[in-house]
Amino acid sequence: MTFARFEVLYILIGVFLLLAIIQWKKKKHYLAHSLVSLPFMPSLKPSYLRFLPRIFLVIGLLGIGIALMEPRITFKEGVTELEGLDIVLVVDLSSSMQEVMGGWEEHRELYEARASGVQREFPIPETRMQAVQNALLDFVSKREEDRLALVTFSENSYVVSPLTTDRFYLEKYIRMIDPSILIGEGMTAIGEGIDTAIDLFRREEDPETKNKVIVVFSDGEHNYGRDPVDALAEARFYGYRVYLIGVELGAEITRKERVQQLIQAITDSGGQYFDARNKGQLETAYTTIDQIEKGVFVQKTLETNVPYYQMFLFSSLTLLFVGLALNAIPYFVEIS
Repeated sequence: MTFARFEVLYILIGVFLLLAIIQWKKKKHYLAHSLVSLPFMPSLKPSYLRFLPRIFLVIGLLGIGIALMEPRITFKEGVTELEGLDIVLVVDLSSSMQEVMGGWEEHRELYEARASGVQREFPIPETRMQAVQNALLDFVSKREEDRLALVTFSENSYVVSPLTTDRFYLEKYIRMIDPSILIGEGMTAIGEGIDTAIDLFRREEDPETKNKVIVVFSDGEHNYGRDPVDALAEARFYGYRVYLIGVELGAEITRKERVQQLIQAITDSGGQYFDARNKGQLETAYTTIDQIEKGVFVQKTLETNVPYYQMFLFSSLTLLFVGLALNAIPYFVEIS
């Protein structure tokens, strides 16, 4: 324990010395009576309890003095239980993510108007990457009590942000991700992305956090790197749930045997597959995950120089009150 105003101690010493001198110099009055010479009088000694009010008052004043010195605890550990869980967001940065979300059918009016030379304002369609970024930003804004991380992948996978509760920090990096960052790669290694998420959990594992979730956004079929089915088996072994949001995968891809095996492996891990072929379905997918996944984790905090004067102040005021109250009782009043 430290004191922010240690110089108050010298003032307190001076005050107590002054009070002691005043008490010592104070004239005493004694009552003389002839009975004091009787044999039984020496055994009739006054009770030591008469000093109790004075003791309470002195300790109370001393406690107030300590409170005025502003005592502080140098280090104080705390534990905060939050309603949340650990989530790793895994985003596909393959070259196809730069294509327009919705394709020809959804933006048919725009393409036909441009082809005919119509001079008219049309909203600029989002790319798949932009739609996923907006989905991620919305998802992150709803997870106030979670630790979230961001992983990107194409042929290889990369940790963009470790697990953090700092949403501002994470949102900044979500806005920065772009398929052009990995322009030299271009393939879709879903297994590598899941594997990196698992490694991230293992490195930053908190034994107090039981619920861990991986959410993968991809617009393509796995065609490079580690088999995602094997990665999902490892995730299932550690108890991690995996969700896959297929961004415009298309029916011809989802019907393939390997893709069906992947979807089944996701279901076996306790997760779910979402087929998001437009912006509305993409929103439904991450909103559903947000509603499903709730958990609890414990966060340890460390505070420095925590004020601790309240305990001394309240205790001292209580002792002063008791001391003054006892002085009102005749038993404790000294008669001079």
